[in-house]
Amino acid sequence: MNMRFFLVRHGQTAANASGLFYGSTDVPLTPLGIEQSTRVGALLAEVSFSEAISSQLQRAQQTAELIVPVTGSDPRLNEMDFGRWEMRHFSHIAEEEPEAWQSWLDDWQNATPSGGEPFPHFAGRVKAVADELTQRQESGDMLIVAHQGVLSLLLAHWLKMPSDSLWHFPFRQDAYTMVENRGGFMLLRAFNDRSPFREEE
Repeated sequence: MNMRFFLVRHGQTAANASGLFYGSTDVPLTPLGIEQSTRVGALLAEVSFSEAISSQLQRAQQTAELIVPVTGSDPRLNEMDFGRWEMRHFSHIAEEEPEAWQSWLDDWQNATPSGGEPFPHFAGRVKAVADELTQRQESGDMLIVAHQGVLSLLLAHWLKMPSDSLWHFPFRQDAYTMVENRGGFMLLRAFNDRSPFREEE
């Protein structure tokens, strides 16, 4: 058996339900978010996880604990810090900081949100996690609960795609994705799956 990584995006929060920019802001799950996470736990009930890690933000930790007891957390799995844009709607940012907003639209990989984290730094810390996990050659199943930006960058890196490919992977908040490590070759086995996980015969 190879190492398998089950990727789960945290459940809904009031901030993402309202369309707000938020990454480092520590917000809890909504009742729907709790319901979504509980459903994912039921989908993965047959998996015997050897490890379960999450970001250090409570929305990810809450989600993980509704699936399986968490064995660790990693700050590198935290979502990108949007600085002064945190908890603001894009329309307000565009109105109040038009130049900064336009710079972001024109070159989001190099334009940093006001007081926030540069994308290259964010992508670099996620890549470091991806590289470490690629080196894991033992057998076992690991649950990783994190955020849209983090999970999409993990997947892009594992599939040998550039960082700007993260937009191709919209992670649902009520599903799981599974990647199998075959001696350092990462194989995408399931994406946004909402069916109960079963071992192949």
